[in-house]
Amino acid sequence: MAQLKMYWFPGSPIKEYELPEGYSVSNYKTVADRDAWVEICRNGLVGDGHDGYSGFGSAIAAEEDIDPERDVFFLDYNGEHIGTVTAFVMKENNAGDVHMVAIRDDFRGKGLSKYLTMIALKHLSQFDLHHIQLTTDEWRKAAVTGYINAGFKPVEYDIGMEERWQDVLEERDIDSIEMYYEDGTFYKNIVRKSKAEKVKFGVVGAGRGSDMMRYCEASDNAELIAICDSFEPALDKMKKQFGEDKIKYFTDYDEFLKCDFEAVVLANYANEHTPFAIKAMRAGKHVLSELLPCQNMKEAVELIETIEETGKIYVYGENSCFMPAPKTMRKLYREGVLGKFEYGEGEYMHNCEDGWHFLTRGDENHWRNTMSAFYYCTHSLGPLIHIAGERPVSVTGFEGPFNDRMWRMGAKAGGFAVEMVTLESGALLKSLHGVGPSKNSLWYCVYGSKGRAESAREDDKTKNSTQSMYLNVDKYDGENAGNQAVEYDTDDDLSKRTAEYYHGGSDYYIMYNMVQRIRGNKNADVIDVYEAMDMFLPGLFGYFSALEGGKPMAVPNLRNKEERDKWRNDTRTTDPKNPENEIIPSFSKGNPVIPKENYERLQKMCEDNVPRNVNIKMPRKD
Repeated sequence: MAQLKMYWFPGSPIKEYELPEGYSVSNYKTVADRDAWVEICRNGLVGDGHDGYSGFGSAIAAEEDIDPERDVFFLDYNGEHIGTVTAFVMKENNAGDVHMVAIRDDFRGKGLSKYLTMIALKHLSQFDLHHIQLTTDEWRKAAVTGYINAGFKPVEYDIGMEERWQDVLEERDIDSIEMYYEDGTFYKNIVRKSKAEKVKFGVVGAGRGSDMMRYCEASDNAELIAICDSFEPALDKMKKQFGEDKIKYFTDYDEFLKCDFEAVVLANYANEHTPFAIKAMRAGKHVLSELLPCQNMKEAVELIETIEETGKIYVYGENSCFMPAPKTMRKLYREGVLGKFEYGEGEYMHNCEDGWHFLTRGDENHWRNTMSAFYYCTHSLGPLIHIAGERPVSVTGFEGPFNDRMWRMGAKAGGFAVEMVTLESGALLKSLHGVGPSKNSLWYCVYGSKGRAESAREDDKTKNSTQSMYLNVDKYDGENAGNQAVEYDTDDDLSKRTAEYYHGGSDYYIMYNMVQRIRGNKNADVIDVYEAMDMFLPGLFGYFSALEGGKPMAVPNLRNKEERDKWRNDTRTTDPKNPENEIIPSFSKGNPVIPKENYERLQKMCEDNVPRNVNIKMPRKD
């Protein structure tokens, strides 16, 4: 678990304390002082059983910015060292650091740490610093209270920090405190846990939206207000689960939007997301779009311009980005562990045949039956885009064959698709995905200039696919240290809360980050509309590429208003539901012929509630 971080800003008052009788302050001078430092820190900071001297070597002697004779101080009792603090200037960012604060075991509980804090602040205040910082842990209760009393402020720098500080305030009966970002800019006044307001949500889609509803019911920062679904049996199921006292239920989306909630979760049909999102934002609601952002370029332009006009928050809920392995890859890449981004692969191969009758209900024109093989590209491509943090500039698309599984499912596209994507830096991505492969594969791999990170393979029965990650990196670019792969811990401060949520706990992170963004946290890890288009457009233009025999296609940058004009009337889509659109084939070689009996069979399976993994064979006859 990441430590709490706190800042003290120059100009804040330093609380002066007169040392009790018998106590004094001294500086580090000799090797004997090192031995005393070790004894003070051995139990509290370095740890029982540690020799302590290596602790001094790594914490003090190895730090280039620390001059022990200048920066290491002792609190003495009758001339004997009983406490220590190190206060030094970090030259790289012109900040002070209060480091290795410790009181000897037999002098703890006397309130002496405040004298060490005072010594450190007075020493560092003689320099022209941006701020003075320290790190600590919640379990150091007296220390945390002392730092708050000394004027240190909480820092929002890692996931879950605001909630952890709300618990700290609650425990200490403090109503509110200023919180700052890591760059020293003001975030906001955070309040104790019992006074924190919940973000009110309405959810569209009683099936896929159930995980988002569960988050609202279980969390301290969100509240479920209303549920909307046009399929009444699904809505009835939600009524039984949540009751009808506090939650309102709707089959009409316009009536649903009149409810008093701040944000809408769109977990409805993927071909409806753009019009639903636009209507919600024009009604004053923030939007979490579960999947997908749009169907065609006209919708893409309309969505972006609505977001810019209304100023509402739009978050794209690509959950694969927040599965443990790709989430950890992104963190490591941003920290420089992997070096420069060079290549990435993502796979989302999902044999959907056993549940297709529930998903499509035997409707020949259901969006899942008419979508191209490239349509669902963001599960494989999205995490790579989110890790690299770069815009795609070109794509070449390839479509797999139309196979017997797709024929039995009534799906009119190839069983899978591949996009080869070039990023603006020249780095390459390979995205493989489909709903009609013979076997599943959910896997991600990233190559940097210093090494590789990848998730476990689906067939590794000892691991849980994207829950597990392997890291094989050099210390520096060009070291070539050989194969040093290790399994890397993918847990973070919120991992324990996510165990009961779908998609490897990623649904929890999507909702959590959405709440944090609504609360004003600029550090919230959300996918905005521009990045959502970076994830989706390579699939759309990958299909255009496949239609032209694998011709490379430029990927539009819809951040540029001038470029939008080229595409605002482009309605090409494979979905026949809207007659105003230009309908193109679902399969790049022309739509296959699928008999009506296939759809009738699937409809009957749905009506009969035939469970998954029961396959009624129907031999293909061409």
